[in-house]
Amino acid sequence: MSYAQAISAFSALLLDPQAQSAGLLYAARMRHYRANCRLNRIAALQGVFSNVAQLVGEDFFTAMACEYVDAIPAHAADLHAMGADFADFIAQFAPAAELPYLAPVAQVDWARWRAYLAPDATTLGMAELAALAEADFASLRLTFHPSLQLVQSLHWPIADILAMHAGGPSADLRRGGQQLLISRRQWQAISTGQWTLLQALVAGETVGDALERALQCEPDCDIQTIISLLFTQGLVLRAEP
Repeated sequence: MSYAQAISAFSALLLDPQAQSAGLLYAARMRHYRANCRLNRIAALQGVFSNVAQLVGEDFFTAMACEYVDAIPAHAADLHAMGADFADFIAQFAPAAELPYLAPVAQVDWARWRAYLAPDATTLGMAELAALAEADFASLRLTFHPSLQLVQSLHWPIADILAMHAGGPSADLRRGGQQLLISRRQWQAISTGQWTLLQALVAGETVGDALERALQCEPDCDIQTIISLLFTQGLVLRAEP
């Protein structure tokens, strides 16, 4: 058996106990590999979704993670990629139905994890922003650092929940939906207009068109603060026509 054939047979047995052993001498011991793989996936979820785990407690989270791991095959061998669809799973997980804000919180945890893992990149600073002529700025399109993540919950105060788990006051779940800008360095609650602005910029619209969208959504939107934050936090890679 070639190395490639052995790896293929090993992978098949790892996913399916009924698969043909294809002559693997250690096939009878595959249950140990299978158990370790399952435990590693569960541990990876616990490491990423810390806010979810705090909200539901260790026992509930472990039970939910077990259900997820058993129901959803791993999409990659990289444990850092584990949990991309965990929020979707939580939204359909019947025992969590009494916690309808849990899936949005999972989206926040996943966005923070993606920001943490994002590669380094050289970004523009305030000096480069100041050098851009005001007349030209509206015609530019911005390219963002890969750590920039945007999360929106239409119904739940995800920023307040995140602040609560960072030691802040208890979140008022009746407050309604919130939006977050997340990067490796920090997270920031943003208004609906600022969210609209950033969504448009990420989609490739010019600064001028994105500003128009934001002000239509929220006439008194604080544009200056959010633009300044993008540059002071090192989130803009390029500003080009």
